[in-house]
Amino acid sequence: MRKTNQNQVVQVALKVPFAPYLDYSIPNDMKPPVIGSRVVVPLGKNKELVGLVVAFVGQSSHKNLKSILAVLDGEPLLDEACLALLKLAAKYYQVNLGEMVFTALPAWYRRTENRPIPHQYWWRVAVAMDVAAEKLKKAGKQLEVFEYIHKHGPLQSKTMSHISASAAQICRQLKDKGLVDSAEVCFLDNDSAVDPGFKLTPDQANALTKIRTEKDPFKVHLLDGVTGSGKTEIYIRLINDLLQQKKQTLVLVPEIGLTPQLFQEISQRINGQMAILHSGLSDGARARVWQHAAKGLVNVVVSTRSGIFTPFKNLGCILVDEEHDLSYKQQEGVRYSARDLAVLRGKINQIPVVLGSATPSFETLNHAISGKYQWLKLRARTNQNPMPSLTLQNTRSKTFKKGLTNPSLHAIKNHLAEGNQVLVFLNRRGWSHKLICHDCGWVAECDDCDAYLTYHKHLNLLKCHHCERRYSWPEFCPGCGSQEVETMGVGTEKIAAGLADAFTEYAVVRFDRDSVKTPAQWQKNLEVVRSGEPCVIVGTQMLSKGHDFPLLSLVVVVNVDNSFFSADFRATEYLAQLLVQVSGRAGRAKTKGEVIIQTQFPEHEFFQMLFQANYETFAQQQLAQRDAMGFPPYTHIAIIRGQHRSERVLDDFLQQLASGLQKNDDISVMGPLPAPMQKRQKLYRMQLILNSNDRRSLHQTIHQLKSLSLAQVEQKVAWFVDIDPVSFD
Repeated sequence: MRKTNQNQVVQVALKVPFAPYLDYSIPNDMKPPVIGSRVVVPLGKNKELVGLVVAFVGQSSHKNLKSILAVLDGEPLLDEACLALLKLAAKYYQVNLGEMVFTALPAWYRRTENRPIPHQYWWRVAVAMDVAAEKLKKAGKQLEVFEYIHKHGPLQSKTMSHISASAAQICRQLKDKGLVDSAEVCFLDNDSAVDPGFKLTPDQANALTKIRTEKDPFKVHLLDGVTGSGKTEIYIRLINDLLQQKKQTLVLVPEIGLTPQLFQEISQRINGQMAILHSGLSDGARARVWQHAAKGLVNVVVSTRSGIFTPFKNLGCILVDEEHDLSYKQQEGVRYSARDLAVLRGKINQIPVVLGSATPSFETLNHAISGKYQWLKLRARTNQNPMPSLTLQNTRSKTFKKGLTNPSLHAIKNHLAEGNQVLVFLNRRGWSHKLICHDCGWVAECDDCDAYLTYHKHLNLLKCHHCERRYSWPEFCPGCGSQEVETMGVGTEKIAAGLADAFTEYAVVRFDRDSVKTPAQWQKNLEVVRSGEPCVIVGTQMLSKGHDFPLLSLVVVVNVDNSFFSADFRATEYLAQLLVQVSGRAGRAKTKGEVIIQTQFPEHEFFQMLFQANYETFAQQQLAQRDAMGFPPYTHIAIIRGQHRSERVLDDFLQQLASGLQKNDDISVMGPLPAPMQKRQKLYRMQLILNSNDRRSLHQTIHQLKSLSLAQVEQKVAWFVDIDPVSFD
């Protein structure tokens, strides 16, 4: 056994539910680790885990401490500011520090074996197009890859997998022929930056000036700009400001699909190194971005939600694009909000934070109205085009052809004939969302979830979108034996098929989780749209934000009425954001925009408030109602969610929790209540909804509650706390 000094003790954060950290001693012959570095430690009889050193203490209250087995990092993986962020986040979201740390760390850094991070290269062209074309006359695939790098580079070979599965090998062949160069970081030299000479609108100039002249080192700026108003241009100019100061920028986007577009826009305009970070990358690639950002080898990181934890050598600003988007809220494990942590990180690092959106969340808007955030408004499109014209199409007396009315089909035909592109938006995938018996009313439901089954025609199967269980088409109705069983309703698959039949001479491109499962599939579909040819795009929510399709002139929105009957008080806020965002895809370049919304309730006050005025007016009216009713952002909500195979056991457990909570007069407790989806994957789901005017009191009460001795029931019931939930399910 190695000798240890029991007076030299470190606290190590581990991914364990029972303690924020554990004490370990350091062997006398081991160089002590530094705070923020990773170590390998024993746990129990046979386990060895990776942990993060969070503090040194003189002595431990525990006797016979186990000692550290190995030190994995000579330098801190996470600096003091990153550790402060994780500690505050763990406290706020009511989780152990170890859980927060291992939510932040890329998978590569969580492993006990510390293999070197593999190399992965960026590629750019080294010769002119005509030179390459001459050399590659008999190498068609190599020429195709070269052309793609020439048009979109610099690129990693992974982003060209839709062209060839052997893209990496082809790039190496091109390098051997002297046609491309490679580097481990995305090399953007002084010759690559382009200044298009854009003249800023008065709103853009005013916003940029206010951000640049702000004296407070930490300030949150809400960049509230209508779609097409040039928010990205402001991002790029701020990034260039920071490059001159030798500072780095973190740019957060809500979806993987938005990273290539924003990356390319920025990369063409700056003289600095860039990186992309998202869950679609390999473990090694994500670890490499952390490594490069921490060493200062990259100036700009464009990332999805998890990028908020990336260590930087000299972070100068955080930009959060589409800040309202629900994707910034993690819905599994540690349920953190990347947008809110961006603000917290800005405060810790004393740097500015810019939140950009055409439809700010009500929480952010409330901070802007109160003066807590600087409110910067962009109310004109940079191309001076008016906002799209809007038609609320009453569908009550209309006939449908696979989800679309004749007037909608006629409008689509006209826009395609003019050489433009059309987007048909429906936030429901599959062929049909119900299978129903016309004789007895039976509807096909999942055996394991409280959910209807969706029919997918290309699979000829019924599928549950919550547990992914699949069922064959029934030969007869299980309820009455009838064979009068038919599909009801429409999804993206059915609409796309109908459009393909109606417009045979045009491409129909579908974007949903069934048709676009990999970044390569996404890129392949995007290439069809960006070819400039007239086409019809059919998509779900993944297309509603951020994308710039210059030739898109018509947007048809199908089936939005369900939100009017939701029990969630945020339903109309989310619907308003969705409609404004998807409508903003039309008429962004030289094309005149038109939007058609198919609805059975064109006279609904929601439409009148949103479209006869504007989003800001609508939001302020909604905020007044929230204030009167005691809803967020004027109060604070947490939900305790539990699940169990026995409804009775679950109800008894939550009743015990509720009895402990009701002792606090500052907190209103609703429940136990069934979750909106009461059963999922064979487990019953129930919840307690906690509402309070005092955020601190709410958090203290939950912390005390988690410390209660309910071990006998806790072993049976899986439960967790969701702080600031964005959904009631």
